[in-house]
Amino acid sequence: MESENIRLIACHWTIAGNQHPVRSNGISPHSLPERMAAVARAGFTGMGFLQSDIPHLLTRHKVAEIARMLADHGLNDIEVECLGDWFATGERRRVSDEQRRLLIEFGSAIGARHMKLMGPIGESVETARLADSFAGVCADAAGSGIAIGIEMLPFSDIATPERTLEIVGDTPAGGIYLDIWHVRHGDVSDAQLRSIPVERIIGIEINDAIPNPAKSMFDATVDDRLPPGEGQMDPAGFVRLIREIGYAGPIGVEIIADAQRALPLDEAVTRAYRASAACAGRS
Repeated sequence: MESENIRLIACHWTIAGNQHPVRSNGISPHSLPERMAAVARAGFTGMGFLQSDIPHLLTRHKVAEIARMLADHGLNDIEVECLGDWFATGERRRVSDEQRRLLIEFGSAIGARHMKLMGPIGESVETARLADSFAGVCADAAGSGIAIGIEMLPFSDIATPERTLEIVGDTPAGGIYLDIWHVRHGDVSDAQLRSIPVERIIGIEINDAIPNPAKSMFDATVDDRLPPGEGQMDPAGFVRLIREIGYAGPIGVEIIADAQRALPLDEAVTRAYRASAACAGRS
């Protein structure tokens, strides 16, 4: 694989600093210019934006300024995340719809390539409702240039490629988002991955892990991820397999961990990049 073909996205939680996905508000203590500069210096070609951090950023920067700063830093692979409750009703759906509008409008204005969705956690939702709701998200995003990917989670109601693709159906610009953490912990086989049509792979993510039976799956997910290559999930093999399927897009790097949160920004970003680039084929 030629190094110039490797594009890496610094996902929000990798560069957010001392913020926890559950116990914090998601607003990074690092300014956006600081994050962009660190990400670009390290070698990333893009970065991620979280729905709870975006309103805070917009109190400090106009969206056109954010788009210009991204371009000035050569950061072209942009993701926005993470929409939940897109299938819900009542107040949950009202809040989700507001976040949907924010993510699509902001993402479109800064040239985002994809938006991530997560499925129901702690509840079961009928497939027909999920499919109809997902089609609605895709319809709202039509013309924005943003692809919509469901990130299957082993602890959610959308946990396998088969169920994800059933929900996606034939929606334009819709598909599946593959995070190695959830693929490996969900015991998704290579054969299952190979069965996914390449045009439905919206994006992929890498990190690593060492099994810890003392922790719940969810707690390990938000506290114990390792840089690629430091655990037992074989992220290099995962990337090779997905490339063999035909996916040629950027690779997200999502290291959600106490150790990552504790690092100074430049160290956190550089550590993540070097480990990920090595696994993705760049040294």
